Amino acid sequence: MANIHAPDFNNKPLHMSAYGNAWADDYAVTAAPAIADKVYFGIIPAGVRIYSVVLKHHAAGADATAKLGFEPMEDDTPAADDSYWLPGSTATATAGVKTSTAAPITFDRPVKLVLTAAGANYASGTLSVVVNGKVIGIA
Repeated sequence: MANIHAPDFNNKPLHMSAYGNAWADDYAVTAAPAIADKVYFGIIPAGVRIYSVVLKHHAAGADATAKLGFEPMEDDTPAADDSYWLPGSTATATAGVKTSTAAPITFDRPVKLVLTAAGANYASGTLSVVVNGKVIGIA
């Protein structure tokens, strides 16, 4: 199992209050993950409520599936949920767009946005994730 990181993982500028409270970001990784490889797209900052997550993917190959969730940035808070936005049975064999139907979630601590490849090894291509939310602060 390998960990694959986006080229700008943890290097994006964080624009919040000066631009209103809307928060959106997009992440992309060009890779060919094998079964159980984790693809780390970026960091979702603390104080953001996520409303929408969309996975755009290339034709990964026959039987390829993926799950999309989060891991804590530090320590173990919040508890990791590697399939919060997309379950492990999400088919990615043919190119397409998968939109999460998960409930909105607010993070009090920063988390890593992570995709776990499953089903079959992926063909090389680009995986993109678009995340939309609102900065509400930390309680």
